[in-house]
Amino acid sequence: MHPFGSGLQGNARDYRIAIQALHDCELQAALAQWLVGLDPSCYKTVVVIAPVGSLPDVWPESLRVIHTKSDELASSDACLCCAMSNEISDALRQLFFAVLRKQQPAVDLIVLATSASSIEPLALALKHAPFLGQRYRLAEAGSV
Repeated sequence: MHPFGSGLQGNARDYRIAIQALHDCELQAALAQWLVGLDPSCYKTVVVIAPVGSLPDVWPESLRVIHTKSDELASSDACLCCAMSNEISDALRQLFFAVLRKQQPAVDLIVLATSASSIEPLALALKHAPFLGQRYRLAEAGSV
């Protein structure tokens, strides 16, 4: 397995790490429901990025979480600069380099929890920010 992402997307190989966005929802309930469907054997290759206080009460210790101070996507006005130039993009960069330096285990999936109604700022950032777009991809709904 490639250390960054599972590698299959459609007919072509794509080694970028998939980002699955849980959006337009009540975060604790959405994360609790998502967690029910996650195979515990996947915990070591999944990272959740979520605002502080948004995790459900029952959370596995072995599932990695990067807490953000705020829900940046929900507080932005679909502005690329405002939406992805701070905590989320910094977390993605730091995670990539930590995996590259073998300070963190390989990552196949990042789950980004946001109450934002749209993930358009994330899609724009992955399209227009070369560092992020070359390393991460937005997972299609229902796929990884």
